Amino acid sequence: MATTIVKNTYSLFGFELPDYRYTYYNVINESHSWDPDVTKFPGFQNSFAFERSFIPIGNWIQLQTQLYWRYCFHLSIAYVIIIFGIQRIMRDRQSFNLRTLLMFWNLVLATFSIIGTYRCLPEFIHIIRTEGLRASYTKSSYYADFRLSIWYLFFTISKAFELIDTLFIVLRKSKLIPLHWIHHIMTLNFSWFVFTDVPATARWMVNMNFVVHSLMYTYYALKALRFHIPKPVNLTITTLQVAQMFAGLYINYDCFRRKLMGYPVDTCYSVLFTGVILYTVFAILFMNFFIRTYVLPAKPINQMLSDINHNHYKGVVKKCQ
Repeated sequence: MATTIVKNTYSLFGFELPDYRYTYYNVINESHSWDPDVTKFPGFQNSFAFERSFIPIGNWIQLQTQLYWRYCFHLSIAYVIIIFGIQRIMRDRQSFNLRTLLMFWNLVLATFSIIGTYRCLPEFIHIIRTEGLRASYTKSSYYADFRLSIWYLFFTISKAFELIDTLFIVLRKSKLIPLHWIHHIMTLNFSWFVFTDVPATARWMVNMNFVVHSLMYTYYALKALRFHIPKPVNLTITTLQVAQMFAGLYINYDCFRRKLMGYPVDTCYSVLFTGVILYTVFAILFMNFFIRTYVLPAKPINQMLSDINHNHYKGVVKKCQ
């Protein structure tokens, strides 16, 4: 199929860059239609009924996301207000248990991620094996397969539902770290913005996230069921998250560099520039969390006892004043 080239300009710090939108499929034309013959595509040669039901309206949905993706900003503002509002209300209230509901919620997200991995990962592996690593993040050929396009859409929508994770934290009065809510907001906004462009880099973002979340939410579900899970499992999941951020940073940087050099890259400048910033922030935040959690030594018992006694003494002195 011939390559369609759409030329625009992109302003970066006052410089107008020619933005050649290389795309192997006309994804912004209402006349575009998907081929239902799954034998033409890599991966498992099957399709689910609900996947096939999207074929007549899939391209219409794609066009709607281009028009309404900015609603992620409204969701983000509401999310911050609700989460910190509930946290303030819960300050003087008893925490909710919610263990059964939490287990069920994590199980739903784990199942969703596992099915997403089942559907998307084979194509990801196929393009690396047949066309090379670089093709996996410079060609958006995944869009031709309606099954992948649908699951990339599901992935994007799921970032809004994952905001519910934070509700469990504040209602159970668990510790809400900045990494958690910042990561949720930035992922939601970036995913919705990216999906409208159907970029090649999304292949890595979606597959890495599905794989890591398959493990992570399964881990959370088992924890909610009070299964004893060895600490190395938690360490492994966090390590995969850190690796995911550095991989995303490299991919977006390499695409940006190659696009400036005039090579064909199926991602526009705005997505790549935003991706470099996003993954840089994530890499710093997750590395900081990793170091503080697994690298820095915990306080010695004697030091902890000394701190407790010191604080107790200060309290006694204050009462006597």
